[in-house]
Amino acid sequence: MRTADELLASGLAVIERAYVMGAYRCAPLFSGGHDSLCACHIASQHRSFQGTVHHINTTIGSKYTRAFVERVCGKFGWNLVVHQSKVSYELIIGKYGFPGPGSHGKVYNFLKERCVRGIVSGSKAFRGATMLVNGARAEESVRRMGYVAPLTIGRIDKHGKRVECNRAWTAPCHDWSKADQMLYMDEYGLPVNRLKVAVGLSGECFCGAFASPGELDLIRQHAPDVAAEIDRLTEIAKAAGKPCRWGERPPGKVTVSATGPLCHGCDRSAAMSGIVIQ
Repeated sequence: MRTADELLASGLAVIERAYVMGAYRCAPLFSGGHDSLCACHIASQHRSFQGTVHHINTTIGSKYTRAFVERVCGKFGWNLVVHQSKVSYELIIGKYGFPGPGSHGKVYNFLKERCVRGIVSGSKAFRGATMLVNGARAEESVRRMGYVAPLTIGRIDKHGKRVECNRAWTAPCHDWSKADQMLYMDEYGLPVNRLKVAVGLSGECFCGAFASPGELDLIRQHAPDVAAEIDRLTEIAKAAGKPCRWGERPPGKVTVSATGPLCHGCDRSAAMSGIVIQ
C-alpha cells in the first residue's frame, strides 16, 4: 500500500502531465464529496495552483453539503467560485417532470454541462485547454467510462469524432482504492462529509434519475431540506400533469448512454437499480 506522500506525488504527476500536454490553467472541481476533495487538495499542492476551486450549484443539492464545501474552502484558504445554470431543477420539473434514467443526459446538460462550458470559456483546443481536475476513481466508478483515465482531452462523440478539446479532464486519484483515500484524508486532515458517509452521495445533486430503492427515505433522514424540496416540486409536477414521483424508473432493466464525468455516485445508484450502461 502506498503512503500518503506517494499518493500525493502520483497525483501531482498527473497534473504535471496535463500541463505538458498543453493545459494552460487548472480548474479543480469540488462537489463536496471525498473524491473531489482529495483531487482538489492535490491540485492545491501543485506549484501552479492559483487558489481557486469551483463548485456547481445544481439547485437540488443539500444545504449541508454547500456549507461543507464553504467550510473546507475556508479551512484551506481556497477561493470558492460557485456556478449555477440559468435552467434550475425546478424549471426542469415544471416542464418535464421528475427524470428517469433515460432523461439523465438532459438533466446533466442543463444543470452541470452548461456550468462547465462557462468554466472553460475562452480555452483553446488541445494546447490551451482548461484542466478540469475531478475526483474520478476507476475502482469507485463503472459509469464514468473513459473519464477514469488519468487524463482525457475532450470526449468522443457518437460519430467517433473527438470534440470539446478545450477541456482536459484530469483525475489525479484515478487509481486510488478506498483505503488509499481514507489514508490520504487522515494524513492531511481532510474533513469528512457526513452526508457522503450516511447516504453514499456527496449531496450536491439529488436529481433522482438513478435513485436506488430506499434512497428517498435516507434523504428524509439525513437531508430533510432536500426531502422538503422534493415534496414541493412534486406538487408542481402534479399541477403540470408531468411525472411526479421522484426516483421512479420503468420496470425491468434499463439501458442508457453514459453522460458526463461529474455525476458522482451515479454509478453505484445505477448498478443498484439494475441499469445497464452502454
